[in-house]
Amino acid sequence: MISLHDVSPLARWSVLAVWILAAALVLWFGLRWRRGRRTWGLPVIAGMLVLFSLVGLALATRVATEAQRKQQAMARPLPPQSQAVWSIVVQRCQACHSDHATVMPWAAFGLSLDSMDDVEGNAGVIYRQVVELQAMPMGNTTKMSAEERATIARWYATRAH
Repeated sequence: MISLHDVSPLARWSVLAVWILAAALVLWFGLRWRRGRRTWGLPVIAGMLVLFSLVGLALATRVATEAQRKQQAMARPLPPQSQAVWSIVVQRCQACHSDHATVMPWAAFGLSLDSMDDVEGNAGVIYRQVVELQAMPMGNTTKMSAEERATIARWYATRAH
C-alpha cells in the first residue's frame, strides 16, 4: 500500500513537486497539440515521472514501516534474562554490529543487532562467537567480562531452540 502518512515531509513535498511538474508537461503537450505540434515525449516523460515518484514513495513507506516495526519490537517488555542480554549487546556489540555502527562504517559481517528480534534470530552465531570461541568482541575491544559471557551462555541455554 502506498501512503503519504508514513513518510517524511521531505518525501511528501518531493512527490508533490514531481506531480506538479508532470501536470505542467501534460498541459504543455496540450498547448502544443492545439498548435499542430504533437510532441509525444512530453506525456511519456510525465508518466515516467509519476511512475518513479510512486516507486520512490513505496520504498520510503517500506523504510518507514520497517523503522516503526523495530521501534515497536524494542518497546515490548523483555524477560529479565533477555533484558540482561540486550543491555550487553547494546554496550558491547552495537558499536560494530548495528545499522548505525560507530566503530565500523557498516554492520560487520552483515550482522546487524538493532533489536532483540535480531539478537534472537542470530542467537546461535552470537553464542558460538561470544561464548564458545570468545572471538567477539574482536580483541575484546569493548572489554566484555567473563560474567557477561556467562549471562549470554545462560540465556542461550534457557531459550527455546
